[in-house]
Amino acid sequence: MRRPQSNANSPWPEGSGSDPALHRQRPHEHSTRSAAALVLVIAVVLAAVGSRTVSLGSPVAPATPTEADVAEIPSSDPTFIAIVPTTSPTVPVVPPTATPTQPPTLEPTLAPSPTPTEAERPTVPPSGNATESVVVERGDPQKLQVAFTFDAGEGEGYVPQILDLFKQYGIHGTFGVTGAWAEQHPDLVKRMVDEGHLVINHTESHQSFTGFSTGAPALTDEERTAQIVQANDAIVAASGQDTRPFFRFPYNDYDEQSLILLKQLGYDYTMGYTCDTLAWDGNVAADIEERCGPDAEGGGPGAILLMHVVQEQDFIALEPLIQAYLAAGYQIVTIDAMIAP
Repeated sequence: MRRPQSNANSPWPEGSGSDPALHRQRPHEHSTRSAAALVLVIAVVLAAVGSRTVSLGSPVAPATPTEADVAEIPSSDPTFIAIVPTTSPTVPVVPPTATPTQPPTLEPTLAPSPTPTEAERPTVPPSGNATESVVVERGDPQKLQVAFTFDAGEGEGYVPQILDLFKQYGIHGTFGVTGAWAEQHPDLVKRMVDEGHLVINHTESHQSFTGFSTGAPALTDEERTAQIVQANDAIVAASGQDTRPFFRFPYNDYDEQSLILLKQLGYDYTMGYTCDTLAWDGNVAADIEERCGPDAEGGGPGAILLMHVVQEQDFIALEPLIQAYLAAGYQIVTIDAMIAP
């Protein structure tokens, strides 16, 4: 074999053992190894792609991996990263069984109390006067009886409290009610009747028949008739109880013609009183107790006490008077019971 001739310009000194021809072969050897590694990578990738097919043999495009799907596989080549699925098999999520919601517990509904029925009224005898209404100012002086009467013509006043107090003691009272008041407070008029109290006619609008107490002109017969009839209609509408045969004049103002007219309209009795408490004129409870008690001139057997539902001092004096009369052995009665035999 012919040896290559030396070249004075060659960087390799002669006899150094570093033949340039040999050095030209090393890059070729490195390229061969790189190509082999590349072929191996391609084979691995193709194998991975080939495994991602459905069972029917139809190729499925690989899904774009997310960060959760990427994992490093240990490799001798630090630049080699493979993409492999890391998602766990999907497990069906069973929704939790809802706990049945119990309906809200309701408080037991109380059965309504039966509506009180109208108390049976005592039988009142004829007055014995064929032409005029008879004015009653005291009951039988031989009987230990007293009647508490209240006039109602303006405002609710203390009516609910009075009725509660009467119920507490198991007694009954008499209420002179105007038609206008009955129209404004029908529930209270109904309660009076339902709880056994007596409601009597006190005219429609509390006008003086004679004008004596108010200075107004005396009412005509037509005006007086309207006052009486309209009041009775309003009280009947509110309570179902007719006010006849009991009437009470506003201000206690009356004349003979008034009594004749009342008789013609079916009112045999006109209610007066033995004791006006005068709470409307400034008397306080202590004055009223002294003035109208069992031992007072205006009290005693057959006493008829006049009070007003709007007067606070009348209400304050009421219970002490009730206690005083009961302690003295009296019956507390309504006007019709006082007149009945």
